[in-house]
Amino acid sequence: MTPLAAEAVEGVTNQLVTTDTGAMGVSWLLLVLPLLGFVACLVLRRNLKERVALLAIGASVLTFLLSVAIFLQVRDEQATHLVLGFTWLDIGSFTVHFDFVIDQLTSVMLLVVTGVGSLVHVYSWGYMYGDERFERFFAYLNLFLFSMLVLVLGSSFLTLFVGWELVGLSSYLLIGFWFEKAAYAAAAKKAFITNRVGDVAFMIAMFMIFREFG
Repeated sequence: MTPLAAEAVEGVTNQLVTTDTGAMGVSWLLLVLPLLGFVACLVLRRNLKERVALLAIGASVLTFLLSVAIFLQVRDEQATHLVLGFTWLDIGSFTVHFDFVIDQLTSVMLLVVTGVGSLVHVYSWGYMYGDERFERFFAYLNLFLFSMLVLVLGSSFLTLFVGWELVGLSSYLLIGFWFEKAAYAAAAKKAFITNRVGDVAFMIAMFMIFREFG
């Protein structure tokens, strides 16, 4: 573990550290598993039919188990863990890394997102079984889970914003899944427009923060 920075918060030293031990060493799987499930459901749905949904359910359950392991690892720590990713933007002096952070609060949110997400996946097996686009629904569920995890784990406002946009897209796809029915299509459009209003406020806040703090 290499300390990168430290700050005092209410008398407690909160260190930003990188670590590759324990569950934290494979924490990148939190994003990879649901993303692979999303791709697998789209690519293999014609060959595996309904069985491909088991891949999506498996991906969600594995992310939950990993979240539990991460929670147990960080619950007694004051440190904030930085999980290194890749350089996303590098323009002059402006650099944005696609990294994510995990601390005690994040670990609790991971349990909520992956725990509820796994239950939704399991429930949807019975609720959606027999639908002509059964497999696509599970692809959208995995995309939604991936989007929520990006939102929770993002280490920068831009990464957070990407997660927010992906959640908006996933919501639109799920709400309007039975788009043949006018009421569902209208509800999806309403959700999409509402999220765009949030986008404007989100971007204004980011611009103000960037102006004040760089």
